[in-house]
Amino acid sequence: MTKKTVWNYCIKCKQNTNHDIEGTHQEEHDPDDYHCMVEHSVVKCRGCDTVSFRQVFHDYEGAYPDYNDEWVVPREIETFPKAQTGNLDTKHLPEIVESIYQETCNAYRDGALTLAGIGFRATIEAICNDQGITGKELSTRINNLASKGLISKKDSTRLHSIRFMGNDAAHDIKKPTQKSLQAALIIVEHLITTVYIIDRESAGKLDAIIEDYSKFEVLLDEKLKEFSAGDEYPLPKFLGKDTRLISGSTKDIEKTLNARIGKGEYTKLKFGKQDKYLDSKDQLQHYIVV
Repeated sequence: MTKKTVWNYCIKCKQNTNHDIEGTHQEEHDPDDYHCMVEHSVVKCRGCDTVSFRQVFHDYEGAYPDYNDEWVVPREIETFPKAQTGNLDTKHLPEIVESIYQETCNAYRDGALTLAGIGFRATIEAICNDQGITGKELSTRINNLASKGLISKKDSTRLHSIRFMGNDAAHDIKKPTQKSLQAALIIVEHLITTVYIIDRESAGKLDAIIEDYSKFEVLLDEKLKEFSAGDEYPLPKFLGKDTRLISGSTKDIEKTLNARIGKGEYTKLKFGKQDKYLDSKDQLQHYIVV
């Protein structure tokens, strides 16, 4: 016997697919109370065989005639388990950030929209706490996220919108709309990706600007492996093309390097001659590989 099929959302395929109806139970309510019917079904996806529970509410009292004078009965369809909300892999996030983000996504998924609005605001607070961003008010802390270079000015403007939504939900018990929460989810996930995920995923795969001296020394140690003891060159020769990775002028980096060589703290190079660079009046320091 051919099974009946329905068009239903599959949490594994993450889209609507044809489902076989494995079994159905119908519960009709007393018409004198409210004329409706609730239909419960066990359904199986024809694509991946995932089994779900489907509930359909048939609202007979809300029926209306269409253009062909045929009566249309409104239906509300829910599928369980519900589709997961949120698209980020959170296993490498700080525990507090992961916890608040996941709880907020679960509230949004389960229709607790007011709690979800508060939760997205709380996620921003959790990130500020984890990053050591200070400020008495969240508005100040969001601005400080931008001033410290963790996010852009445009990103901070978006975060203020979530702050407004969260404040309305918490203080005025104003329920956010589905559209506003969907936008908030995108913004918060962009924030998490910017602060935590991009650097981790790109580390060792893309060249990165060097701003800390300690990272410069790691680069220099690696580049010196290409030279022999006694080789004498200026710093740009040792660094080669990777000179471009140093943020700003190399003079500050070189000043720190000279101080460490002078104190005997960096022992892979020693001072060599000083020579003029082209037509410049400045003396160019050379170094000898030890």
